[in-house]
Amino acid sequence: MGSENEEVKRGRSDADLLNKSTTGASFLMLTQLFTKMLTFLLNQLLIRLISPRVFGISAYLEFIVSMVLFFSREGERLSIQRTRDISSENDNDTKRITDKYVDGTPVGTLQSIINFGYIPLVVGGPLSIAILVWQYQSQNFQDSLLTLPYYRVTVLLVWLSMMLELVAEPLYAINQFQLNFRKRSKYESVGVFGRCIITFAVIAIVQRTSRASNLEYDGLAVVAFAAGQFGYSFLIFLQYQLNFATENQIKPPEEQNSLLIRKISTQSEDRYYYFDTKIFAIWRSLFISMIFKHFLTEGDKLLINYLCTVEQQGTYAVVCNYGSIIARLVFQPIEESLRLLFTRMLSTKSKENIRKSYDIMQYLGIFYLNLSLLIGIAGYSNAAYFLSILLGGKASKWANTGIFDIFPQYIVYIPFLAFNGILEAFFNSVADGSDIRRFSIFMSLSTIIVLCSSYAFITHFELGLSGLILANALNMALRIGYCSIYIKSFYSKNGLEIAYTNVLKRIGGSLVMFIIVASCQYVILDNNIKSSSITDVIKSACLCLIYLIFMIYSDRNILKDPFLELKNRLLAKKKPSKQD
Repeated sequence: MGSENEEVKRGRSDADLLNKSTTGASFLMLTQLFTKMLTFLLNQLLIRLISPRVFGISAYLEFIVSMVLFFSREGERLSIQRTRDISSENDNDTKRITDKYVDGTPVGTLQSIINFGYIPLVVGGPLSIAILVWQYQSQNFQDSLLTLPYYRVTVLLVWLSMMLELVAEPLYAINQFQLNFRKRSKYESVGVFGRCIITFAVIAIVQRTSRASNLEYDGLAVVAFAAGQFGYSFLIFLQYQLNFATENQIKPPEEQNSLLIRKISTQSEDRYYYFDTKIFAIWRSLFISMIFKHFLTEGDKLLINYLCTVEQQGTYAVVCNYGSIIARLVFQPIEESLRLLFTRMLSTKSKENIRKSYDIMQYLGIFYLNLSLLIGIAGYSNAAYFLSILLGGKASKWANTGIFDIFPQYIVYIPFLAFNGILEAFFNSVADGSDIRRFSIFMSLSTIIVLCSSYAFITHFELGLSGLILANALNMALRIGYCSIYIKSFYSKNGLEIAYTNVLKRIGGSLVMFIIVASCQYVILDNNIKSSSITDVIKSACLCLIYLIFMIYSDRNILKDPFLELKNRLLAKKKPSKQD
């Protein structure tokens, strides 16, 4: 009877985890929708007011911020999810309280996470200064930002925004560990809204009141972007701090956590510790891995800073902002929720959980393949036409930047991002120290291959931004291949075989329909693959709708929400009887 009760408890725990992950994905998608729409509207308001040069410099500063934050906190965010919630595993009589810092209760678990959350600040403080000094000495930095007035104010605002986000990291880590996506979604929405308001307000005021020269106006526009970034970071920091203070006050003194680093007692050994040694070891491995991952993920921006003009950087920034809407709205929330779900689900590696993860990956793989085909038909053909409308037509200041040729190419690159996201999410959830070290070696070799390819495509073959996108696709393809082999090996060791030929058979009908629709689209667009008028767009939309209907019908069982289906199945199996 006791074992049955344990099964019931585990079943309820797993169901609750699935429920939180499913709900979390929904909240993150809604947040991404809200924030991307705000960003989209902001870009639409600003894109005709400021030059490609200003966009290039702002993208350059955003790259510096993202690089510092990624190196500082990405390894911590991945490793901290593996912290064991000991309170759910131990009985009450095994818990021990020593100086109010407890390892066997939620107090001790959360305090351990708070302690660990300060690692990004320790890493990011010196790192931010080092990167800013390094960039200050670069020719590109001197030719772009340092030629503008008010550049000192810009750099100070950028540095302060990074520090605020790193100081808020311990509280962010607590919310992530508790799968509290609702608060995170709310806070990020408020932060993005504040950033948009501040950026647009500063530029609008400058434009209405200033009689400055073009150079001074560009300098103030860059300050506006930096002020918007600072406003975002400050709002995130403030909301997490107020929430922590409010929730901590209503707890009894013995259950309150401290925002300072405190010692924690352990039950198994008569000693104190600040950081969980196992989690710290995982962080060290992930930190090295994240360095290579960042150079592969953001290597294009490193190269573009050195090989391309500021105007080209502005063009690439606009292409990425508009082209990544689908990736941010749909793929990124799925990837993040999937990583958190698998990290918690596969911590025990039970047969049932492994089977559930296998089903989820299979459903997502088929869904992504079908969606990629639809993106290929609809996106490549119509992207340039819609972008020309958004930017004010082909007579606008962006007409000579080549953006209308580059944008459709970026759309084709998006499916590579999508597949790499879910495959690496799985890898980061289950990989141990040796797996991460092997992946680091692979990433180092891949970094060399991709950076050399990028340099060759841009300089030797003179492909420009097209070469950059091609090198990025090669980057994603290498990582997809490695993670696919790892995942196949993982399931094979656990008695499950992945047959990629069976997956292709299940979407065989969609592939045939894709070829038919693409051929028909080429004919009705007068032997062209891109729309040049609203009539062409309507024709293409009708064909894409036919393909979408066929895809939904042929895969109607597969396209059901796998998380909800598995949750209901699990609840049905684990529902306790009246005797219990």
